Amino acid sequence: MESLTPTQLMNELDRASTAVQEALPLIIQRHRSSGILTWALLHQIEREVLEDVEADGEHDPQVLRMLRSIPALGYPNDDRPASFEGHGVISSAFSMIFKAWQHVH
Repeated sequence: MESLTPTQLMNELDRASTAVQEALPLIIQRHRSSGILTWALLHQIEREVLEDVEADGEHDPQVLRMLRSIPALGYPNDDRPASFEGHGVISSAFSMIFKAWQHVH
């Protein structure tokens, strides 16, 4: 990523976030039959949506990585229902997915 000013970085983050939000309904529809948003499914949807948005080539991959959850936050990746209770920090992608999941269901 070229060196961006803070304003340019915020603008690019906003654009990338908008692209993720626009891609989510279709991806969530594909997983609707699951019924429950589990941690494993949350991670899977995150991978799918960020890969889709990155594939259009309009967003810097490093900016998209800023939206992604990071392992250091300790999110589970199992079949328990996803819940952010007790998590002080929520990645942008997870937050957008969780909201979209609730909206679509």
